[in-house]
Amino acid sequence: MILSLVLIEKSNEMVYNLIMGNSDYLVKTRRELHRIPEPSEREYKTSDYIAAELKRMGHKFRRMGTGIVCDVKGERTDKTTALRCDIDALPITEKTDCPYKSENGYMHACGHDGHTAMLLCVANELAARRPRNNVRLIFQFGEEGDGGADKMIGMGAIDGVDEIYAFHMCPELEKGKIASTDGAMFAGTVEFDVAFTGKSCHCADVSQGNDALKSAVQFYFAAQECNADCKNNTVFHIGKLEGGSSRNVVAGDATAYCTFRYFDSADIDKIMMRLENVLTACDIEWGTEHRVTVHAVYPPLVNNPAALANVRALTNVETCAPRFTAEDFAFYLQKICGCMLWLGCKDQTYSSPLHSDTFGFDESALALGVELYEKLIF
Repeated sequence: MILSLVLIEKSNEMVYNLIMGNSDYLVKTRRELHRIPEPSEREYKTSDYIAAELKRMGHKFRRMGTGIVCDVKGERTDKTTALRCDIDALPITEKTDCPYKSENGYMHACGHDGHTAMLLCVANELAARRPRNNVRLIFQFGEEGDGGADKMIGMGAIDGVDEIYAFHMCPELEKGKIASTDGAMFAGTVEFDVAFTGKSCHCADVSQGNDALKSAVQFYFAAQECNADCKNNTVFHIGKLEGGSSRNVVAGDATAYCTFRYFDSADIDKIMMRLENVLTACDIEWGTEHRVTVHAVYPPLVNNPAALANVRALTNVETCAPRFTAEDFAFYLQKICGCMLWLGCKDQTYSSPLHSDTFGFDESALALGVELYEKLIF
């Protein structure tokens, strides 16, 4: 496969020759990974595939659950740079015509196969050349699940690491471009449920009951005003309501499934207090009780200006607007210096959004990411 020359800075002949030499491996690896997508923390075949490749290259590595960490010693050992990819897939049935598509009910619809292929391509070069400083390759499980990054940090994935970098495929950005932003790039998120408990009775005599479903519906409408004065910096959303047992019975139970997205941690307490006031009013109106259960909290992904400056010194980086989507790479950036970058993959053939059943990309888009990784470590 001949990669588009617009993706390569010819002024750096070493990197240019390197990427051209690894292009077939990059394509082969991405497509083989694309065939075997697996859900968060059950990436068994994917993990074994990565382990087999690293072993073939002669690298030593450690397994952390279904994740893998590979260390490569540099010419200098006083600094360690980490590169991270995510290896899990989504519960989406793929509807593309590509010959290597998944047929197991899961799909790499967020580009994780590309992220992983780039890191394995870097590992392939690290087997032949020693980096400037220590390098750690982190193949992370569970990005789409329950905070795999946080779990791997707890297992020691970034112990001794000084800085960390990662790419994310971007189908809204033209192929051959990189984008990022100083400060917050992705929102933090609080995922929680609100359970309402009332008293069921026959609808023929509603005075004998306390309607939990009506309390939940009132909450749904009243809570929409909670974002009113946050200057578009927050999003509160109720994506699902359920309750009741029968058409002629007053609902004794109901549940609202909620998400809150934010860029400033100071907004969490403000919004949650408002929601609590709304919930209390619903309980008073309908005679119910509520219980809030928090399932996950992700911090905002905040890029370190120094790390992004390092990248900008090596390549052109366009400035992008922050997004209300969440990314658990944020957990790493709470601990150490680093940044995430969008890697453009939009062209005339591929333009489907992330998490769609037709998402795809030309592997030549990955070359720019590998090039930058190589520049950072060599």
